[in-house]
Amino acid sequence: MTTVGIADRLAREAQTGLGPTLGHESLTQDVAGGSGTSAAVKVVLDGWASAMAEALDLVPGVWAFVKDRQRRFVWANRALVRQVCQGSQLDLVGLRDEDLVPPHLAEQYRAQEEEVLDRGVRITGIVEFVRTSESRCDGYLSTKLPVRSGAGDVLGLVGITRQIARHSVPSREPPTIVAAVALISQEFHRRLSLGELAACVAMSPSYFSRSFKREFGTTPHQYVRRVRLMAACDMLVSTELPVSVIADKTGYYDTSHFSHDFVREWNATPSGYRKRFGQMKAGTERG
Repeated sequence: MTTVGIADRLAREAQTGLGPTLGHESLTQDVAGGSGTSAAVKVVLDGWASAMAEALDLVPGVWAFVKDRQRRFVWANRALVRQVCQGSQLDLVGLRDEDLVPPHLAEQYRAQEEEVLDRGVRITGIVEFVRTSESRCDGYLSTKLPVRSGAGDVLGLVGITRQIARHSVPSREPPTIVAAVALISQEFHRRLSLGELAACVAMSPSYFSRSFKREFGTTPHQYVRRVRLMAACDMLVSTELPVSVIADKTGYYDTSHFSHDFVREWNATPSGYRKRFGQMKAGTERG
């Protein structure tokens, strides 16, 4: 299919509501002069957005994406495509996370993105744990923002995800609050005091707490708890470790406290979560 043919198809789908788009106006641009897959993908963007998309393809260690109201991918940069599928950027268009990642991760992403799409919430600096192709679970820092029409309606969302290890602050520069997030993502298995987190960014505890909440919309304590519980989710599904061991590995010194926090966050017991998503994962692997 030619580049123009792809544009025409996506435009028809946008008009009928059958296909992934953030608005069909940008799909009808003349891209006859384009070449290859990258030009075809950019029929969903125009003007400055197209230039930004090209720039994001060149930034190492960053995944960028656009999704429509149904959480289908409209565009993703090459780094993300390489991570989640073996095809081209166009092959990702129209797919959801449920088609690409383990069920428990898809459920976490869905819950986040429905907040963005249904309520227009801006999610900034949330830690997500991603199981990489090397069968290792790494921490990533994600931001997801609503895309609005001129009338203010939410049309979809844009997201940026970057590996926290790559976002470390050079030693010659003053530390930023992201250094505290990096510390949390790497050391959540042990006790992290407010004083230690504040010290790593050269702030007083009170100023750090205010700055952290302003930046991420939550307190440092709540952020640490959520990171621990997200790591626990991955361990429950990807390992056969007892719940008590997972509690210990995620910084909880009491299994009952861990279970209480887990139920409050995910509306399921650790064992129930393991049973549900472990079975889904097994079914996906058999399929």
